[in-house]
Amino acid sequence: MTQATKNKLINALERLLEGKPENRELRKKAREGKLKINNSTVEKEAGLSVGALRRHEDVQIMVKNKSLEARAAHDGSSTSPVEVLQTEVKKLKSERTQANKKKKEYLDLSRSHEKALARQAANHIKMVQELMEMLHESEREKAMDKVTKARPDNLIKGDFR
Repeated sequence: MTQATKNKLINALERLLEGKPENRELRKKAREGKLKINNSTVEKEAGLSVGALRRHEDVQIMVKNKSLEARAAHDGSSTSPVEVLQTEVKKLKSERTQANKKKKEYLDLSRSHEKALARQAANHIKMVQELMEMLHESEREKAMDKVTKARPDNLIKGDFR
């Protein structure tokens, strides 16, 4: 059974490379020029289940190599699979650089917001303390009880007594 599966996978790969798949969905993609050659499409073209290729490492390597060769052939600027991979690496490095810049930008923004929030909270606590000091001592405890009962998630932490 393993050799039969391997033959099905190899035949499916050859059909995909020729651009003449038998699978209806893959034929449509081939007509649109969106057909990609990878493990998943080879399995689908062979009519096998997902993961059928995992036991055939030699066929996986063949799929990877043929896919790179096909991409190199369709890509006008590069002539070898190595150049295709090098351009892909450059693109990924550029994307990573952009992502790191955004990450730093958002981290700096977050830290500035954190500082502003801390200043605002300090001002709020100070204002509440001053308001409590304006009340008579006998009224302070009643006022604080009223505040804490109204909002159980109250964040005010201060010494009001």
